[in-house]
Amino acid sequence: MKTKCFIPTHRLILNRSAFSFLKLPAVLLTAAFALVVTGTSVRASDPICVFAKIDKVVLEPNDSSPDRIQLWGSFCVADSKDNNSYLPPQKGYLYYKLPETNSEAARTEWNDLKAVAGSGDVIGFGSRRVQHPKLRDAKEKPENPDPYSVGFGLVKANQRSASYGPIKALQSEKKSSAPKTKSN
Repeated sequence: MKTKCFIPTHRLILNRSAFSFLKLPAVLLTAAFALVVTGTSVRASDPICVFAKIDKVVLEPNDSSPDRIQLWGSFCVADSKDNNSYLPPQKGYLYYKLPETNSEAARTEWNDLKAVAGSGDVIGFGSRRVQHPKLRDAKEKPENPDPYSVGFGLVKANQRSASYGPIKALQSEKKSSAPKTKSN
């Protein structure tokens, strides 16, 4: 007759869990090492709709109580087919109207966009989860403005990595020249 070895259940659980606390840090350390070695960063899909180097802002009908805005410069607009990429930089202008909700927040952002215009800084704004704006050619008449999306506030390039695709593309461009139009 064979003798069976009896191991109390509570000892088995303790023995198994005694080493499980080592597994998670080891996995995290390995993943962190792989990211450092490859130089890759982990990023979920970017919620920002537009990265821009703005040359000029035109507020309509006036600066004190605008209903519409023209943003002139170079833009990387979110690719509507891929949540992780942006279209290459293009020059022109974006034409927006106040949103039905959050109009005061939009006006605040518009004032901030006007303040950064001409500085050469790259700024991100809007939400890629709503309708993307139409990038217009400088020769195109401003009509049928897109609704402005108040997303996550304005994002300055220095809040992101300088190697981030749309920021790097816009920063590597030569200073763009906005067409001269009458500003109110």
